[in-house]
Amino acid sequence: MGSDLKNEGRDLARAVAKEIAALSWEDLDAYVKREQEVVAPSGRRFRLTANVFWDMEPWTSAIYIIVKAAPLRGWRRVWPYKVVETRGGRDDRVPEWRRP
Repeated sequence: MGSDLKNEGRDLARAVAKEIAALSWEDLDAYVKREQEVVAPSGRRFRLTANVFWDMEPWTSAIYIIVKAAPLRGWRRVWPYKVVETRGGRDDRVPEWRRP
């Protein structure tokens, strides 16, 4: 059960992170922290928290998408499963209007 919960939590977080990462640059720039409760296919309930922020250091202009999945019961409520996605880089240039 523990391993299933771990995989399920990470899978939920990964799916949401990829969905957010697919947004346009303008939508990512306007994104505000969101929290939602979801029910996994197994029937377990998770609290998903998604946050997007810019890393505007001159050498790494990029955007980070962090999604955490915490089951509503158990010790992982305190230490949720976390997935990090990034946008920016050589193949995914940050728009000129957002560069430092």
